[in-house]
Amino acid sequence: DDNFRGEPYLPMSQVRKDEENNNNIGEIPMSQMRQNPNILRASEPLIVQDYYTKSRERNKGKVVNDPVHNHMYFSGKLCDVIDTPQMQRLRELKQLGTAYYVFPGASHNRFEHSLGTSHLASNVYETLTRSTRSLKWDAEDKLCVQLAGLCHDLGHGPYSHVFDNEFLPLRLGKAEAKKWSHEDMSCDMFEWLVEDNGVDLSPRIVQKVKDLISSNDSGYKQNKFLFDIVANKRNSVDVDKFEYLMRDSKNTGISASVDMNRLISFMKVIDDEICFKASEVYNVYRLFDMRANMHHVVYTHKKAKAVEYMIVDAMVEADVGWNGRISHAIRDPKEFIKLDDTIVKQIEFSNEPELQKARDIIKRLRKRDLYVFVNEYTVPEEYLSDFKDVTEEDISTSYESNSTSNTIPGGLKPEMIIVHNVKIDYSMKDKDPVSRVKFFQELTDEESFHIDRSKVSSLLPTNFLERKVRVYSRIRDHDVEEAIAKAFSNFQRKMYGGCEIQATPSRSRKKRGHSLGHESQRERGTATTPNGTQRSAHTDV
Repeated sequence: DDNFRGEPYLPMSQVRKDEENNNNIGEIPMSQMRQNPNILRASEPLIVQDYYTKSRERNKGKVVNDPVHNHMYFSGKLCDVIDTPQMQRLRELKQLGTAYYVFPGASHNRFEHSLGTSHLASNVYETLTRSTRSLKWDAEDKLCVQLAGLCHDLGHGPYSHVFDNEFLPLRLGKAEAKKWSHEDMSCDMFEWLVEDNGVDLSPRIVQKVKDLISSNDSGYKQNKFLFDIVANKRNSVDVDKFEYLMRDSKNTGISASVDMNRLISFMKVIDDEICFKASEVYNVYRLFDMRANMHHVVYTHKKAKAVEYMIVDAMVEADVGWNGRISHAIRDPKEFIKLDDTIVKQIEFSNEPELQKARDIIKRLRKRDLYVFVNEYTVPEEYLSDFKDVTEEDISTSYESNSTSNTIPGGLKPEMIIVHNVKIDYSMKDKDPVSRVKFFQELTDEESFHIDRSKVSSLLPTNFLERKVRVYSRIRDHDVEEAIAKAFSNFQRKMYGGCEIQATPSRSRKKRGHSLGHESQRERGTATTPNGTQRSAHTDV
């Protein structure tokens, strides 16, 4: 590439001594493992073997063969963190949660995603070191961004976002659940990981890694661009997003429309902010478009969400039977480490009588007797600004219980219904995230600028937020499903001037028996919360 014409060529057989630094970090500089900016040569046996023989007292680095990034090199210091119980727990957390029940290839876990994020963070470090010669950072900064990428998901609970977005609000209440985040738990887990395993990291490095994970740049006067690498709160363009889109699309069979490695190759720091070459502006838009598409096709798939709600209901029942063992674990990393996707197996093979309802739900799941998707509508654009989440009560009260067609004894109850308020955006609600991205013309430039959307393409979106409302039935019964469909239609007419705005009319539903043969299911619902409270509507974040 002409942009890298001034980069000196370094023969792969030439290995220089590792640079000394205050933290005694030993690793192979990425620039010595490449012959051009896009080809990683970490698997060269001569280089790796030569490095290992230099300092036998240090832990050996590792080369990991990955289906997404090919060969990824991790230094001995990173391996010290990888080979810990806290990190290995991520092998038991599905990256896409319940989407695995729909996409059989989506069996990848948080573990490999974390390795890939750390690898991409290393690539960004090398690119910025090459493209921005004036940077004043060192091997400690590199180690910190690598560790932040490696440990940013340590705080995820069972089935990932299902735990914090769905389960905790039901058990703790929405207000209390909002006080907890998986990012904060990742910081707590990382701090405990270092202490518990005697990892040789200074308190300064530990704190900096935590700040990078939580994107807390207060107190830092220089090198704030470091906070753009792993968790970018400025415009949401970061290696975490690069990695999960690359891996998720590959494992679900969805074609990727963005070249993430090209974006990394054209990064530069100007005014303490990561900027991109102006020619890549359309590629940046495609990044967010791809994310929205993955939400449409995979992350909010109707069947996957049905499975998700069943697992949430089972966990709610089990948490009550176990006296809050699941929900209270968020208070202590030493208890939280016990939580992963195997919680479903623990419920399934439990013996406590208090967990019978939870076991029944898991039994339905095993037989693919899922909660039923009834219908959905897209909220009209003119109603988006005033939109309020639809609740189960909104739907149940729209049912005409006095109608001659009423076949539900006692009427339609909220606990029979699940409302899913879907929100899909470009990562920044209704804002255009690319308007917050800065660009440069040439790699030698020292000035950055914004690019107006109108100057990029007339085909780009003008609206960056979409909302849908979906309804599900917990009970697989023809009459109940028909009642929910009619109530949903009535609700739309009441809200939108007598019109139904769902894209398709309600399907004609065939007669079938009750789920698990429970004739009383209509009256009691499948999974009301055990403390007797009614469930709140579900919202994707």
